[in-house]
Amino acid sequence: MSPRRYVRPSDAVWDLAVRTDDSSPLSSHLCREAAQDSDILDIAAAVPEGRQAPHLLLAAVQYLLDRQPDHRLAEYYPSITQPARDPDDGCFPAFREFCLDHADDIRPLLRTRRTQTDAVRRSAVLYPAITQVARATDGPLALVELGPSAGLNMLFDRYRYDYDGLVVGNSDSPITIESSVRRGDPPLSETPPAIRSRVGLDRNPLDVTDEADRDWLRALVWPEHEARRAVLDGALTVAHEEPPRLVEGDMLDDLPAVFDEIPSDVPICVVNTLVLYQVPAELNEALTTVLEAQMVERPLHWLTGRRDLSGGESVELDWKRQTDDGIETTHLVDYEPHGAWLS
Repeated sequence: MSPRRYVRPSDAVWDLAVRTDDSSPLSSHLCREAAQDSDILDIAAAVPEGRQAPHLLLAAVQYLLDRQPDHRLAEYYPSITQPARDPDDGCFPAFREFCLDHADDIRPLLRTRRTQTDAVRRSAVLYPAITQVARATDGPLALVELGPSAGLNMLFDRYRYDYDGLVVGNSDSPITIESSVRRGDPPLSETPPAIRSRVGLDRNPLDVTDEADRDWLRALVWPEHEARRAVLDGALTVAHEEPPRLVEGDMLDDLPAVFDEIPSDVPICVVNTLVLYQVPAELNEALTTVLEAQMVERPLHWLTGRRDLSGGESVELDWKRQTDDGIETTHLVDYEPHGAWLS
């Protein structure tokens, strides 16, 4: 499933209302009402074409509302007020009032920000996947992530993990990421694989040392998802101590220069989870050509989320590498988009 295309902006807002009915009742309620409100849709129209307008609008409101916790709308946000009010007849009017009063602050955010959710829990998927790659290589890995946002998943080896009671990873980590193994026997080594270097390549990287970028990452988390926000805050603390190296650039045009910085005998592990479904098919094909050519020249392994999504329930992660028989692709795992489970 490729990114959805909508004839009318209201269709996108209504679609998100349906899809968040269970996961975020507040977001669902606001979107159902906003889809029928021309003034709110006019504000959302500031989002550049091809980006997720309803997601960005909700994030922009939460971002600004966090700075004005005394506004009556904040009473409905569990991320700001505890206990929060359930959505009722006064909820959308408060949302509408806030949007209209702060339209001049919201529109610039909609034009410049992106839905760069850094789902730290996906590290629970990368931990066994990168472990499997490490076991097939000689020496520590050079990790390269495509579309890393703030690069928090590149720090997967600095977190502790709890898989149904099996605790592995960095025992000194300030955070524990919980996930469930539904099926299979992934390599959950007691200690993380050795990483020689790490770098992320992103058109619009977020800086973990910048307060506005950190707050934007928090604003992208649904208001009710307190556990996700707690894990994100812990990962931001870890990253702030030793920020990951991020390069601003194009994943195709600037990738060769990233590879050139890595000694030719060092095994590279390229990682991307939920990135390729957002790019045109021709770019995906060109990237595949570049990486497969590199595999012939040097030890390079590619952990890639498939471009076609399953429909939201799960994402597939494949492992591509050069073997004696040519380029081989192994399906490693299916996982819940935020890393809640793998199978």
